[in-house]
Amino acid sequence: MTEKKAPSIDREAFQALIDAYGSSPHRWPDTVRDGAVSFMETEEGRVLMTDADQLDAVLSRLQSPSPSTRLTAGILADGETWLARRTRLRRWAISAGLIGVGLAGGLTGAVAVVVVTPPPALSLNGTMTAFGELQSDSEWMQEAP
Repeated sequence: MTEKKAPSIDREAFQALIDAYGSSPHRWPDTVRDGAVSFMETEEGRVLMTDADQLDAVLSRLQSPSPSTRLTAGILADGETWLARRTRLRRWAISAGLIGVGLAGGLTGAVAVVVVTPPPALSLNGTMTAFGELQSDSEWMQEAP
């Protein structure tokens, strides 16, 4: 003779399971499904399942209410506000980036002029520039071939 396996779930746990997940075993968690199915085959389990089946049938006939127009309008208004904020933030960030690039370019140019400009101690006759020494027309004409 085969021995009938004792259920591994008690009445309270089974009641909590069908209260949370309903009477359909495919909705039950895999970890407790086997024990719950074996308890379902007992007399107590059949009584609890009958009640749960009736509740599931009533709940399946109910229609979910449509959202009110006020709720829909509020959600859409919040979305538009969020989009406007995001657009303003993006514009501000781009502007700040362009200002930063401009300042970095100005600073780079200033550093380049300071590095290239010879120190004042080397300027003997006042004709030195950052790009070389200024020549007079007569000096320039003498160098020409």
